[in-house]
Amino acid sequence: MLRAYELVYALRPNLQDEQRVSLIKRFEELAKRLGCVRTEVKEWGMRRTAYELKRFHEAYYIVMRFFGDSSAKDEIDRQLKLTDEVLRHLFVRLEDEEKASEEEFDESVVEEASD
Repeated sequence: MLRAYELVYALRPNLQDEQRVSLIKRFEELAKRLGCVRTEVKEWGMRRTAYELKRFHEAYYIVMRFFGDSSAKDEIDRQLKLTDEVLRHLFVRLEDEEKASEEEFDESVVEEASD
């Protein structure tokens, strides 16, 4: 059964642009390879953290929404834990699939692009 998930992960702030883009694509492609559908990625960018994460006070935040089964979520979780460039990550299972509709996500992307 496909469930709606939202993943937020924080990358080290000292990564080169190429490294950051490569990591983002890596996790997006991993999700698709594991059978996740409607994979959407949004970059929040560099933000100050509320507290120190592995000696960093800033991190580059990424949000990924997708529909997948629990085994796909578990494998993505495992890969995130094994990646040194990821400071912290959090999965949230969205209660209702309508809450994860692509319209909701698209609206936030449009708002950010207009800023």
